[in-house]
Amino acid sequence: MSSILRFVFDASLVPIAVLVIVGRWGQQDWLFEMTNFFRPHIAVAALLFVLLAVTTTSVPRIAVSVLIFGAALVPLISTGLPKAVAAAEGNLRVMTANVLRTNTDFDRFRQVVAGADPDIVVMNEAVPAWRPTATSLPGLGYVTQPDPNSSVVVVSRYPMRSAPVQLVPAAAPDGRTGGARAVRVEIDRPGAIRPLVLYAIHAPTTRLARGWSTRNAYLNQIAGRILREPVGTDVIMAGDWNTSYWSPTLASILRKSGLVTTEPGPWPQPTRFFREFGLPPALGTPIDRIAVSKDIGLAGIKVSKPFGSDHLAVIAELAIP
Repeated sequence: MSSILRFVFDASLVPIAVLVIVGRWGQQDWLFEMTNFFRPHIAVAALLFVLLAVTTTSVPRIAVSVLIFGAALVPLISTGLPKAVAAAEGNLRVMTANVLRTNTDFDRFRQVVAGADPDIVVMNEAVPAWRPTATSLPGLGYVTQPDPNSSVVVVSRYPMRSAPVQLVPAAAPDGRTGGARAVRVEIDRPGAIRPLVLYAIHAPTTRLARGWSTRNAYLNQIAGRILREPVGTDVIMAGDWNTSYWSPTLASILRKSGLVTTEPGPWPQPTRFFREFGLPPALGTPIDRIAVSKDIGLAGIKVSKPFGSDHLAVIAELAIP
């Protein structure tokens, strides 16, 4: 029996080690990047690998398995992502939610919005069937969707001016890559002394290699646009990023744009889960987020309950200067 366990361990060593390590090169390779969506799951697999090593009673195998498990824990302990500074009290509540184009549970979503009482809601996959819901959310009288071909909709308590974000062809979402054209929105908050700009996004999916490269170009283009905003502009970037919290691509985009994430680290709550397989949200991965300028503080962050989508909403309590 011991020889069988050792054979299983030896046969599993390389695959487990590869899964643990290759995510570091997610910016260079599509398949490597895909592992970053499953960092916690891989860490659990590495822990099971340690237990397998213990059953072999082989000290070298146990030592190797512990090293691999330690490497799997590193991104779950510290990612080094820039974080929003803590604030005692917020003055703007922002919510982002991928409502799922095939979801028809409109009332449950209204209940989630009513319970969160946001000032701004970014809706992804808000296809025409969702427009009546978007225009009837409680307390949110302003709705903008400047591009009729985009499923990104912004709903606000305050007046807005908006325009679609122009992207180069390599960064443009299409039917194969998923995602949607981003929207740049200027929010007119009463009494504000600084301009506030929101970039509402839905990055292309990485299920295909083409989508991975389009997503990278999409996020890089928007990061460049943010960098060109006038000095003194407060910026929020919210939506479905289709990018894992543990992805080196996310770290690169935050550096390039000068934004910081509002996610509590180093292991944020999942926002995209595998509802199609009947799995609970706890087994999902965090890809929906709200990032902000460094001058914007964070008074609170939470994830909603399910509302019929395969995503959960993210609600951030922001402190705008």
